Amino acid sequence: RRRECCGYFRRSRHMDVTGDEWILTTGRDAMDDAIRVLVTGLSELDDPRQAAKVIYPLPELALVTVAAIVADCDGWDDVAEFGRDRLDWLQQFLPFEHGVPSHDTFARVFSVVDIESLEVCVSRWVAETFMRDTAASSDSDQATTAPREVVGVDGKTMRRSHDRARDESPLHVVSAWASTAGVSLGQVAVAEKSNEITAIPALVRLLCLTHCIVTIDAMGCQKEIARVLREAEADYVLAVKGNQPNLQQAVIQFFDAMEQHESDGVEFQHHETLDEKRGRRERRLYWTAPAPAALTETGDWTDLLTIGMVISERTINDETSREVRYYISSLENDVGEFSRAVRAHWSIENSLHWRLDVVFREDESRMRIGHSARVFTQFRKVAINLLNRETTRRQSLRSKRKKAARNTDYLLKVLTSV
Repeated sequence: RRRECCGYFRRSRHMDVTGDEWILTTGRDAMDDAIRVLVTGLSELDDPRQAAKVIYPLPELALVTVAAIVADCDGWDDVAEFGRDRLDWLQQFLPFEHGVPSHDTFARVFSVVDIESLEVCVSRWVAETFMRDTAASSDSDQATTAPREVVGVDGKTMRRSHDRARDESPLHVVSAWASTAGVSLGQVAVAEKSNEITAIPALVRLLCLTHCIVTIDAMGCQKEIARVLREAEADYVLAVKGNQPNLQQAVIQFFDAMEQHESDGVEFQHHETLDEKRGRRERRLYWTAPAPAALTETGDWTDLLTIGMVISERTINDETSREVRYYISSLENDVGEFSRAVRAHWSIENSLHWRLDVVFREDESRMRIGHSARVFTQFRKVAINLLNRETTRRQSLRSKRKKAARNTDYLLKVLTSV
């Protein structure tokens, strides 16, 4: 039927409707291309529901969810209530002929949606929307001079997503975070933390990491992961610990020989930083050197070129602690780039995982049915990307979310910030 108030004509809901056909003509000017691409992309996902019985299309549910999470909503109850309260505003963009469903419908639909396809769709959208500058620089003459994007890969457990009645463990999600762009690139879920070893290659294949430097903690220090990263045309910086005992022993012995002046002729590079803030003093010493022949000749670690050592001395209230960490890398022997990559890795903890727990209250979530929790954390990361990109207000993400909840003009600004 024709809706004169919106100047919009659509097919019957009993027919397949995909792509731009879902977007209201009057909403095209108000909705930024990037958000329109995301919503129309989601409309092409396989919907497990019977088409003839669908009265709440997936793109409508997705748009409400993204907008609601930006606007300080932290669960399906909040999302459904937000949709009902802002229905007139939402109808600028999509028809919502039957209004907004209950929270049970949101949870039920997203618990059975094809989650792998959704994650691929979102990752592709992120690459095309947020990482265009990085992709362009990798193909340009400036690629050798511009700082390369450092992508941290790490896992996080949603602690309250377990279900004792069904003997199900908490959901553990491995994410990729672009530290310079401040963007969550994608995610893969696993049943247990130990399964990160198999999840990381799947995540790498999901993303476009050309010309990036990928950093992973000791769990990801695996020969297969190094090979997959090099096949993806990315460099790696991998932490070395006891899960690779022979590798760890070889690297430690090499740097011990350096400290004992038994390594003449080796091209060591050294860099030092000193941070002092609020009574806390932290001194970091970075060392890199070409990887010894014993590690490179076997070819087990694909394109291994450099080993690194980081000594951190932290003084708080006149008490000093010391930590030594070791790394292997496919980077050239450049201590400046190595130190930048090592420091940037912590951005995934501070800028993504901490915000998910503190700002979005993810650890308090009790979503347990189907893929519901996994879908919601994916949309939380979409919201973080959008909130980070909105820079007209120099406020915390918490303040931005509260303002978006109060002010639909600002909410629209966040949704169109890309």
